[in-house]
Amino acid sequence: MTTANQQLSKRGAQPDPSAWLDLYGDYLFRYVMVRLRDAMVAEDVVQETLLAAIMGYATYRGESSERTWLVGILRHKILDRLREMNRRRPLDELAHHWDQPEFDADGHWHQASAPIAWRAEPFGVVEQKEFWIVLSHGLSSLPARTAAAFVLREIDGLATDEICRALNVSRENLWVLLHRARMSLRRFLETNWFAASKPSTNTAVDSSRIDGHLPIPTAVRFAEARRLRA
Repeated sequence: MTTANQQLSKRGAQPDPSAWLDLYGDYLFRYVMVRLRDAMVAEDVVQETLLAAIMGYATYRGESSERTWLVGILRHKILDRLREMNRRRPLDELAHHWDQPEFDADGHWHQASAPIAWRAEPFGVVEQKEFWIVLSHGLSSLPARTAAAFVLREIDGLATDEICRALNVSRENLWVLLHRARMSLRRFLETNWFAASKPSTNTAVDSSRIDGHLPIPTAVRFAEARRLRA
């Protein structure tokens, strides 16, 4: 039994929000920051999650860990907030001509943009703390809706229609956002991870191959060495 579950057993069936903050507050906050990228909004969403957990604590049957149960509530709150934010946000990211031409007229890769060989074991890479830090830097250099599309699809594994509702985009627009995110992150990781002599873990990551140097928000970090799925 984990420490968190041991503390839950000691508390009995009564919710203890102060203990939730101590045990899970940092993790929940980082989880929201990766998806919403706004510290004040992240604090609000965590508070809304804890309030909903208190109100619905009777439905918690202990079939999963308490943190997993809280993250399930948190994910719904994040999607609600994304829908609210994107109802008011114009879809101007698709109008930006920031894609680099990848292929020539014959359909072959341009030499400057051709992918390099990634000599790494994927499952080994994703378990490395430094990789998640570099990836978070790459995500923070993308436009907000583009980054959210990638995280919701590739990390959270949400269905297409659910992502479209959250981001207020059509299926066709979502494919464009995902294509741009994948191509930009590929270039970013090739420069800052796979081609780097040492993994970079500071904020001076080279973003020049995406859109020039961009400041990296300190609060935008993946959850230590943990996978983001609860």
